Parts: sequence; C-alpha cells; structure tokens
Amino acid sequence: PDVKVLIFTGEILNEHLWVDALDAKCDGIILKTGELLTRDDVASVMNGKRLVFNQPILAKIVESFIRSVKNEIQNREALIRYEIDEYDERFLRHLALGYTKEQISNLRGMPFGVKSLEKRQNELIQKLFPNGNGGVGINATRLVVKAFELQILSLENLSADED
Repeated sequence: PDVKVLIFTGEILNEHLWVDALDAKCDGIILKTGELLTRDDVASVMNGKRLVFNQPILAKIVESFIRSVKNEIQNREALIRYEIDEYDERFLRHLALGYTKEQISNLRGMPFGVKSLEKRQNELIQKLFPNGNGGVGINATRLVVKAFELQILSLENLSADED
C-alpha cells in the first residue's frame, strides 16, 4: 500500500494504456514529450499527491473533459427540444443496444408491454421525423440512427439498464 507509482511512458497515443494505468491506481502519468519527468513530479507523488500529469497528457485530459461536458449539454438540450422523457430515452438506448421490444418490456422499471412500445416507437418517429422520411419507411434502426444524429443518444452513455 505504501508503493507509489508514477508512469513515465513514450506511449503518446495509447490512451487505452493510460486508462488501464489509472484504473490500476497509479499516481500519475508523465509522457515523454514536451516537459519530461521532473524532480517536482516525483516529490509530489512521494508526498501523497495523486493524479500527477505533465502538460501533454493534461492537455488531452482537459480536451476530453470539455468534449464530454459539451456532449452532455447537447444531449440535455436535445431531450428537451424533442420532448423526450426518461422512458423514451431508455427505449431508444436499448433499441440501439440490440434489444427487442419484448426484451425491453421485461426490463425492471419499464412499465410498458410490447404493444405500448410499438405505439411509443410510432410517436417517436413523428417527433424525430416531422416531415416524414421522403416516402421511405422508418424502422427501429433508422429511428436509433436519427436519435444519435440529433444527439438524443450518445455513444458515451450507451449502456443497458441493470435487469
């Protein structure tokens, strides 16, 4: 428990490695670009500071944070703009994950049968395709794609509810 771990790596583009290292509870990551490992970095970690980063990785973290917050804001605005309630969002999210309407109706906390979900799907089609789709039918896949395009759904938040 007293071991301090500060990663010093040349893996500049390997963000998966960074996440793995942070998940493993390393105390920081220093990339071998720009400013290198300094005595202050080592001293900070030895004195108990966590999340020690140099400028190149810090810039990427801030960039990712900004992008994440902007996506969250756009998602909230889209839910309001298209009058999408919690059940609509859950329904669309599970359709995107490949669930059938029958599987969705069996989720805990989803108080709709298959027929009600079909009605809900038709209502969502009316909301998201107010001018139709140029005479082309709109199936569940096209509806989900449209929900992603309108930022009602986002890949960052695409996970199933616990059954």
